[in-house]
Order: sequence, then C-alpha cells, then structure tokens
Amino acid sequence: MQKQGREEKKLMSGVAILMPASLFTKIIGLFYKIPLIAIVGVEGMAYFLAAYHIYSLLFVLSATGLPSALSLCVARALAKGEKRAVRRIFSVSLWLFLTLGVCGTALLFFFAPALARRISMADAAAAIAAIAPSLFLAAFTGATKGYFQGFGQMLPTALSEVCEALGKLIFGLLFALKAKKAGLPTPTVAAYAIFGITVGMLLSALLLCAFLTVHFFRAKGKKEKDAAELPRRRALLCRLVALAFPITVSASVMSLVSLADTAVISARLQSAGYAPAVANAMYSSYGNLAVPLYNLVPALLAPVTLSLMPLIAAAFSKRDLEGARKILRTAFSLVTLAALPASLGLSIFAAPILRFLYRGQSFAVSLAAPALSLLAPAVLPAVLIGVAGAALQASGRTGLPVAAMALGAGVKLSLEWILLPIDAVGLLAAPISTLCCNMTVLLVEGVALSRAMGGVTLLPKDLFRQLASAALSVAGGASFYYFVLRNARAQIWSLPLSLALCGVLFLFFACRTGAIGKEELLLLPAGEHVYATFQKIRLLK
Repeated sequence: MQKQGREEKKLMSGVAILMPASLFTKIIGLFYKIPLIAIVGVEGMAYFLAAYHIYSLLFVLSATGLPSALSLCVARALAKGEKRAVRRIFSVSLWLFLTLGVCGTALLFFFAPALARRISMADAAAAIAAIAPSLFLAAFTGATKGYFQGFGQMLPTALSEVCEALGKLIFGLLFALKAKKAGLPTPTVAAYAIFGITVGMLLSALLLCAFLTVHFFRAKGKKEKDAAELPRRRALLCRLVALAFPITVSASVMSLVSLADTAVISARLQSAGYAPAVANAMYSSYGNLAVPLYNLVPALLAPVTLSLMPLIAAAFSKRDLEGARKILRTAFSLVTLAALPASLGLSIFAAPILRFLYRGQSFAVSLAAPALSLLAPAVLPAVLIGVAGAALQASGRTGLPVAAMALGAGVKLSLEWILLPIDAVGLLAAPISTLCCNMTVLLVEGVALSRAMGGVTLLPKDLFRQLASAALSVAGGASFYYFVLRNARAQIWSLPLSLALCGVLFLFFACRTGAIGKEELLLLPAGEHVYATFQKIRLLK
C-alpha cells in the first residue's frame, strides 16, 4: 500500500510541475493569438494555421512518438537497474531523432510551394518555409524531454515549454509588427509571425542543452555498479521504432485530420456557394478562435499523460498490475474532476469568453461562438482518450489506440463531408463531427483498456458527484453573469468575476458532496497542509 501511495504521489508530483507550465504556455498562446489576429488579419491567420497544421503533422512524426518511446525505454531500464543501458538508449535515440529532424526540415523548406498548393492555399508557402527549421530543433528537444521524463524528471520539460512559449510570443509579435509596418503583403506578414515559433524552439533547445550538460556532469563522477550486458545499438533502434511507430501513427492520425480540416472545411463550404475568401475566413474563425479554447483543457491535462506513461511502464516491468490499476484510477479521477466544469463552463460562456478575448473581431466571434458551444462537450472525452491511450501504450497494447484513432478520424471526416454543405448546419458540422469522433475513440479505447487491465473503467466512481458539482457551480456562475450582472456585463471585470465564482462554487460543492476528499487532497503537493486547512474551516464532507 505504501509503495502504491508513493507511485501515486510521484504521478501527482510530475503533474504539479508540468501543470503550471502548461497553464502558463497556453495562456501565452491565447494572448499571442489575440494581437496576432489584429496584426495579420483573419485571412492571414488562415495561412498561419495552414502552415502550422502541416508542421504539426511532421512534428508528430519526428518528435512526438519517439520521445514517448524513449521515456518508456528509459523507465523500463531504470526499473531493472540497468543504468549503463540508459546512456546508450539516449545516444541511439538522439541520432535517430536528429536524422528525422533534418529530413523533415528539408521537406518543408524545399517543397513549401508544392505543399501549399496541395491544401488549396498557395499563399501559405512562405509561412511553411519559415517554420521549417523548427522541425530539426523539435527533434532535439523531443529527445531530451523524453530522456528526462523516463527518469521522472519533469522540470526540464516544464521550463523548456515556458521558454518556447515566451520566445514565440515576443519574437512572433515583433516580427509580425515589423512586416506589417514595412507594408509587406499579408502572406509574408503571416510568415514573419510564424517564424517566432522557430525562434522560441531555438531558445527551448538551448535551455535543454544546459540541463543535459549539468545532468551528465553530475553522472560522470558517480560510480555505478551495473553488471547487465549493454544492449546492441541495432536492437535498441528496432525497439525504439517498434514502440514509437504505433504511438506516432496514433498521434499523427489526428494531426492529419486537422490538416484535412484545412482543405475539407474550406472546399465543402465553397461547394455550398461561399466565395473562397469567405470560406477561408469562416475556417479561420473556427480554427483560430474556437479550437484553441477547446484544446486548452486537454493540453493543460497533458502532464497527467506524460507523468503516467513511465509509471505504468515501470509497474508492468515489475508485473505490478494492481499498482498500475491504482495509478490509472487516480489519473482518470484527476482529469475528470478538471474537465467536467471546464467543459460545461466553456459551453455556457462561449460567446462572452470570445467577445472578451477578441474585441474588435465581431464577425469572427459570431461564427466561432456557436461552434465553441457545440465543441465544448467534446473536452471530457478528449482528455479521457489521452489518458486511456497512454495507458494502453505503456501496457504494450500499442496498436489499439491507432485503430481507435483511425476509426474516429473516419467518422469525423465523413460527417464533415456530408454536413458542411447543408445550409442549416454549415460550419457547425466541424464541432459536431469532432464530438462524434471523440466518442467513437473513447468507446474503442475503453473496451480495450477494460480487457487489458482487468476491469478498469474510464469513468471514476465519483462521476455523479463530480458532474453534480460542476453543473451547480456553472449554473451559479452563469446566473450571476446573466441575471445579477445583466446591467454590467459590458464591464471588463464582469466575466472574470463570474468565472472565478464558478471556480469557488465548484471547490465548495465538490468538497461538500465528497467528489474531493481526503485521498485526493493528500496526493497534492503540501497535501497534508491543504487537508488540515479544509478540515479546520469545515469545508470537507
């Protein structure tokens, strides 16, 4: 029991380090896009988003699946006490990552015009070329993050993400402003803006270089007793590829779907009679305003997945199935507790939040708000998919998430193709198809996980209490905003105050209903003090 408690505490420790960094980077991402839309314009942001989606697909191929595979290999080697093997795993991985990074950068840079034409946005070529060097840098940062995550060290990942986000914000806006003042055409301004991502990635790589230098300098002076035979490089390479391939394919399916959205949404809207410029503006409004807010919660809860995979992999290496189940149940409870109020709040407050963030973009907000309200219910299945997929991959069932994602992608693209040209549906086909996609993936992964781990379910035992607490808190905050503040809703403080009230009410109701109890609080950093404080003020049930 104590051992399981330590593993759960380790999970929460990793989450506690990564969560603030994720929150900070996502807030920066939102505030980065708000002035960027004003500088580049809605049309220019369509080119920005198209280039970013192409980059994201290749980023997944070169720097997403492999870091996860690397962290799993490192965690398993450490669990077996094979410390010398860890260094060889990293060296083999690094060469593989950098080779893929060079190939990806060359592909984007030299074939930018052809890629832009393939997605029906020829003017996006300059933006695609500007972001190309990021792939090489992402390959290095991905290898380094995966290495540290295998040790359970999440601080390098957290700080590098903050550094990357700050670089993107500062340099992206500076470059865009400079291009705008110079009177350059909109596609070129978009290219200058997206080059900020490349600079941010460079700063992140330099920071991780410093972490690696310190890490290896400290390890150099330690004499390690390890009689295990070093694995052959070719065997390690094969193992990495075998682990990374399904993870990469699983992640790339949804990146490919996002890229397909770029072409499908615009093309199908045009087939319904919209002019190309209007169709691109509609797509840009949805992709640049609604989707980032929808992605905010899954991205913030991604640290749970990053912390979960090495722990589950280590538990399976030790054949500790019960320990793996308990870690997984804790993860599901944590993400559901956060995602439920966020999903309900995002749906109810969609229009006020978008108006608050994107002042002066009334046309884009009018298109994005209904779409965001329909997209918000997809948040909960999205975060559960992330945790379930990580658990399946860590347990060795790497092909199942791939099959689930492929099936969900087929559902999404089919529904979009059918519904987008229908006048009564139009752009709302995109969020409807996303929700259906997520539910399909969740169903498949849920069945697979139950079979793989002996009856583990995706939904926590306190789901009804969590749902009731979320519904009551959002209802209270919405009533305050729409009725009590109906004469003051134009004030800049009214929405933040109402959202803060939702948070306070959720904490109160969750504690009073038992959705949050002693077990959950003690897992937090300084959990003993938090629990003692809540007891003192009689907040707990």
